[in-house]
Amino acid sequence: MPVTVSIFPIGSGWTLREEYPLVQSRCSYSVVDVYTIAEVVQDYYSDAPINRDVEYVFPLPPSAAVCSFKAMIDDEKVIKGIVKEKLEAKKAYEQAVSQGKTAGLLQQEHADVFRVSLGNIKPKTKISVHISFVSIIPHDGSSPQTLRITMPTAIAPRYGSAPTNIPWLRNNAQNRFELSVSVQMNKPITSISSPSHPIGLTLGCHQRELTGDYEPSKAFVYLGDSAMLDKDIVIVISAQGMDTPRCSVERWLKSEGGEETTDAYALTLVPKFELPALPAQEYIFLVDRSGSMEGGRITAVKAALQILLRSLPSRGTSFNIVSFGSRYSSLWPTS
Repeated sequence: MPVTVSIFPIGSGWTLREEYPLVQSRCSYSVVDVYTIAEVVQDYYSDAPINRDVEYVFPLPPSAAVCSFKAMIDDEKVIKGIVKEKLEAKKAYEQAVSQGKTAGLLQQEHADVFRVSLGNIKPKTKISVHISFVSIIPHDGSSPQTLRITMPTAIAPRYGSAPTNIPWLRNNAQNRFELSVSVQMNKPITSISSPSHPIGLTLGCHQRELTGDYEPSKAFVYLGDSAMLDKDIVIVISAQGMDTPRCSVERWLKSEGGEETTDAYALTLVPKFELPALPAQEYIFLVDRSGSMEGGRITAVKAALQILLRSLPSRGTSFNIVSFGSRYSSLWPTS
């Protein structure tokens, strides 16, 4: 059951969470072919009576790479993130806090979970946390012409134990989230939908209202007014030519701050295999149950096996599970 929604302050009891209510939460995606850059912004207001050190956790897509972090205090003071070795960054943060300065620290807790620490937040202060990330959008399993964007809104122990030491909160029906997605494909867009939430859609441009000429390779998507943060947001994009090889180029000009003008190339190849259908399939799952798998590891294996077994083809399929430790055994003599 997903229980932690969006970013929240960590502390003992509900008092600290009530002192730092979430004012606004929003995310903007810019999709170009199979690549995306996004910014998550969380606005909080401090009702605390004294200076506080506050921590937040937030989820990102598993394939995301954080490329920018900043915290704005009262729309005036800006704390910009600088990449450092983990221990060095933590030492610099603690030193700044001990000197009475307002400081911020971003750490990766898990593949898809990050933690933000903010030190010496004064009373009656507005806090805006900005995190930018880039990622590659995976193809949807149903069609090579389709992409599937997933924006996680909950941190949950989906596959085994929880990924980090977080005091889990129950979902709050009042949690709302603003999401906008501008889409630019190489060829015409054929459809955009969401199996998870009601969405608004404008085809032909990057705005809510169509202005200028209609461009079939562009679209703008936004969450409907009734959308709640009770599950991950999923948007499915279909366009022509998604299964063909293609190359995207991004240029960083010297006039824009680069040491020199540079080009970055991204080549996309979608494998195609025209193989005949198999009349029968056999799957053998090999499971390590030695002493090194004790605790959370074997729990994660069990959860993964359940997912894999549910995903097996329903016809012409046989399977068996072979486990090993100091000895080996199979679930059945034959599959």
